[in-house]
Amino acid sequence: MIHHHPDTNILAEYAAGTLDTAQAIAVRAHLHYCKKCAKIVQEMEQVGGAMLEELSPQDMPEDSFATLMAAIDNNEPHVSSTVPAIQTHSDLPKIINQLMGGENLRWRKVNKSLKTASLTLGQKNYEVSLQRICAGGTTPEHDHQGTEMTVVLEGSFSDENGIYREGDFLLKQPGDIHQPVSAQHQDCLCLSVQEAPVKLTGLWGKFINPFIRLHPA
Repeated sequence: MIHHHPDTNILAEYAAGTLDTAQAIAVRAHLHYCKKCAKIVQEMEQVGGAMLEELSPQDMPEDSFATLMAAIDNNEPHVSSTVPAIQTHSDLPKIINQLMGGENLRWRKVNKSLKTASLTLGQKNYEVSLQRICAGGTTPEHDHQGTEMTVVLEGSFSDENGIYREGDFLLKQPGDIHQPVSAQHQDCLCLSVQEAPVKLTGLWGKFINPFIRLHPA
């Protein structure tokens, strides 16, 4: 059962199409698992559609449709057709498989317990990546210098505030310090959407933090 969800404001922005593309992907991944939030978004979209129907029609430029379609195309995740796709995972959200399938993921080792792989979206505001914590592994304790959305895709992890399982959605803000620990029996795979680099709070933080960079997707 999913216990952690996006708040109503985030769902409303997603339904209205005003959420940043990278963050919208995190919400979309959560909706793959969460029927409750999916229903809320559907109801919001229906209300929005009804409100549009009540508006008086307005004259639009002749090229409006072409402009709209171009904007939609620009917001879709880029999937290269020149690189062989890796095997898809039927249990993962479709959008994640799309992002994984267009490139050979390059996993970077952060420490003995954590690996990360960047995903390509063609935008500059956020770093979008997969985070894999090995079974029983502990990540470095860290603070956040910007918003970070996390969706658990496989397995589970815990921190000082609770346990997070498949489909759970977390939003961290500056000042939210935590240290995720994966479950003992299974690796944990998460989607991460970061507005700014994390800030390590441990002993080595002051030496390592200057070298931590954001890698926009």
